[in-house]
Amino acid sequence: MDAQPFLLALVVVIATALTVVGVMMLMSALERRGRRASGVEGLGGNRIDAVFLFEDGALVDANERGETLLSTLRAAGPEKPPWLALHHYLRTAFPDLDRQLARLQERGRLTLQAGDSSGLELRAEWLMGTIRLTIVDAEADEAGVLIDRLSLRAMDEEMGILRRVCDHVPALAWREDAEGRVVWANDAYLRRCSGLTTGAEAEPPVAWPLPALFPAGPAGSAQRIALSAGQPHGQESWFDVSRHADGSGQLVFAVSADGAHRAEQARREFVQTLSKTFATLPIGLAVFDRTRRLQLFNPALAELTGLEPEFLTSRPGLAGFLNRLREKRVLPEPRDYANWSRRLLDIEKDVETSEFEETWHLPKGQTYRVSASPHPDGAMAFLIEDITSEVHMSRNIRAELETCRSALDGLPTAVALFSADGHLMQTNAAFSRLWSFEGEDAITGVSLAEALSNWRDAALDKTLWDRIAALSHEARSGERVSGMMELSDGEVLAVTACGNGNGTLMITFDTTDPVVQTDPAPPRCPPGRRGATVMDPQDEPFSSRFSTAQAVWKD
Repeated sequence: MDAQPFLLALVVVIATALTVVGVMMLMSALERRGRRASGVEGLGGNRIDAVFLFEDGALVDANERGETLLSTLRAAGPEKPPWLALHHYLRTAFPDLDRQLARLQERGRLTLQAGDSSGLELRAEWLMGTIRLTIVDAEADEAGVLIDRLSLRAMDEEMGILRRVCDHVPALAWREDAEGRVVWANDAYLRRCSGLTTGAEAEPPVAWPLPALFPAGPAGSAQRIALSAGQPHGQESWFDVSRHADGSGQLVFAVSADGAHRAEQARREFVQTLSKTFATLPIGLAVFDRTRRLQLFNPALAELTGLEPEFLTSRPGLAGFLNRLREKRVLPEPRDYANWSRRLLDIEKDVETSEFEETWHLPKGQTYRVSASPHPDGAMAFLIEDITSEVHMSRNIRAELETCRSALDGLPTAVALFSADGHLMQTNAAFSRLWSFEGEDAITGVSLAEALSNWRDAALDKTLWDRIAALSHEARSGERVSGMMELSDGEVLAVTACGNGNGTLMITFDTTDPVVQTDPAPPRCPPGRRGATVMDPQDEPFSSRFSTAQAVWKD
């Protein structure tokens, strides 16, 4: 009986203790709920500013304005978590966002002003592990701006299209703030930063702040820059980078220029190869572009014209080039220099005179062949060739030919020289008096076959011409065929055909007196007929006369 009061008292004590603990737990829960409720109540009560609650990076709640902003951000690009989408949006206006949020738990509350001209203000609060973000538009009216849902949907669709266009453009595009930091970039820039190739299915990892791939430059500039980041084996990619002012920052675009760089490098190598080749040419070369400025020349041009290399490297115009030639007395003075130079300057405009070629005889005795021809792209090549030795050689050859012809014309023996292909090359005056062929004035007007046919008809001995025809096929040096032919008027001719080493054939006709013979004379041809009496080739009068004629021919 004594134990019952004790047990009852123990139960009462335990119940009292449990009641106290329960009341304390309930009061703590009510306090936390009150604090959370105050945060949520702030979300609903603020309809002008966008308010968000995040806990461990996950969205807990957002007011209507915040939900609208998140919907707009989701429509503007690929699907992203709310925190990442909002972080990407805020990074543009608040470049120092990450560093400030890292100190939020320590400070409890902070307010950030936008670094651009957007006029935004960001308020952050730490509520027992929950972050409350409020985005305030300081330039907006207190009543806010009302937009109907159709207009908002149209704006969202257009923004989504623009975002997709920017992300699928193969060119790199980004925005830099006044300090040169990258605050926005398209998908191509992000992939270049992460080393992903264009068109890869993997999403590029975003790590803010983004690195600046290209060096900073002034707005309005355009330059070609090599980029080795993200390339295997240290290869370089070339980009044409253009910068445009955008408020306090810059919009920058980088277009791939690998093809253009390779083409320019190939052109430079080709020009260097041409320069090395032209450097060894004895012909002076000057190449002018479509604006008639000197772009390329070789050393022979300076040697032939006497123009200073300094003047040529200054890339003078065609008019200045001609004037300097005139001053150096390399250009012969034409009667009308103005019209002459105008014709050369406008050479590509006149189709009939598009080819320019002249021979300049200089006072010092030099002779230049000058030619100019326009190119389809408007450029023009100017060539100067020293033909002094060629002109002297031509004059000497012409003088020797005239001397030989005069010597042949002075011989009483008729001489005809046929080429290796059987055409008449040369005759003398005695031959023209003895024989007359149609077309003899033309150097190739008479062939050997036609001449032999003519002489065969004029003589009785047919075998002589057959032997000469056989000799013409071989035309070995030193071989000869000789014979006599008697014409119908009684004139006797000594005929000799001699082959030369170069394939030519020389036939001579020499008037000779009849030889007294002990044997009865052969019957003569009746009057009016032409015949030939074959005599001994070793006959003394014939051989002596032929030797004299051949000696004169060789000289």
